[in-house]
Amino acid sequence: MSQSKSVFRIAENRKLRIFILKIFLYGLVFYLVKISPTFHQWGSDFSAIPDIMGALLFLLGGNIIISLARMITARLYLRKQSDENLHGNFLLGITWISNILNSVIFLSALIMAFGFRPFEFLTSLTIVAAAIAIISKEYITNTINGLIIMFTDQFSLGDTIKINEQKGIIKDITLLNTVLKRDDGLTMMIPNNLMLSTHVINYRFTDRKDVEFIFEIPVETQMSLKEIREKIEPRLTRRLASREISKFIVGLSGIFKEKIAFKIIVGIAPEKEPEIREEFDEILLEILYDKK
Repeated sequence: MSQSKSVFRIAENRKLRIFILKIFLYGLVFYLVKISPTFHQWGSDFSAIPDIMGALLFLLGGNIIISLARMITARLYLRKQSDENLHGNFLLGITWISNILNSVIFLSALIMAFGFRPFEFLTSLTIVAAAIAIISKEYITNTINGLIIMFTDQFSLGDTIKINEQKGIIKDITLLNTVLKRDDGLTMMIPNNLMLSTHVINYRFTDRKDVEFIFEIPVETQMSLKEIREKIEPRLTRRLASREISKFIVGLSGIFKEKIAFKIIVGIAPEKEPEIREEFDEILLEILYDKK
């Protein structure tokens, strides 16, 4: 579902203010570490101070570079895309990538703070890293699939989708899961592997969908298809005229010993489904009560 540029621009402006604060903090640390004689004299009394301050300088510098790249990419994307083609997935994707890179920078800075060189330290843990990679294979695959979802137009925040028998609105996409809010208000976490390996219906790509209503009445309650149509159709005049409902079919779903099942099929826009379902439920209840 497309979102207004203004929403994203407000968020980007907020991040710009934080970015300026980071630059100021980096300048302060750089002055203390590289220029200030007073700080050098004080730090010489503590052997760990140079390593800690060097790690802090590395952490802030790396974070600033990553943030700058993220902001430039986001602003170029916002400038290039129109409101109709703007989707939050791309911005969400570059945010997650920047978070991953910042995590790498943080771990490297933490290693530096203890007096080690990150590359040499990590090289010495190659066997352990390989074992961790094998164990976490499922998480790595999920993460890759999460990035694929974010950087493609298959799914977007706000889309209404149906996966297996579950239907709902995409509220968030993380590196491991897609967060789906169902019609009943419950929130589901769908693994990204499942999103790309299972048949999923995305109603954003469908202008119309058929919705079926089935109701049953006792056999002794005599009601014809024509009578049902005549009771319902006048209530739908406005929607039929405006093409909100493009199809209206009344038929039999089944005939049983003690009851008859009727079905009504209507063609509607997916976003109108909750509203029209509620209206039809009220109409069908009125018809059933009138026949009692």
